[in-house]
Amino acid sequence: MTAGGRVFGVTATGDSLPEALEKAYAAIKLIHFEGMHYRTDIGQQSIKTLNV
Repeated sequence: MTAGGRVFGVTATGDSLPEALEKAYAAIKLIHFEGMHYRTDIGQQSIKTLNV
């Protein structure tokens, strides 16, 4: 049960940042609850900065 706010975080590891992000977002797709919202920009700036 949640009343809003940041409820929990999802973390993943990989051999590269893009791989870790892919795994984390795949895990998020397994989580469902009413009113769920999550950010899709996490890690994107680092990928651009690191040029990976």
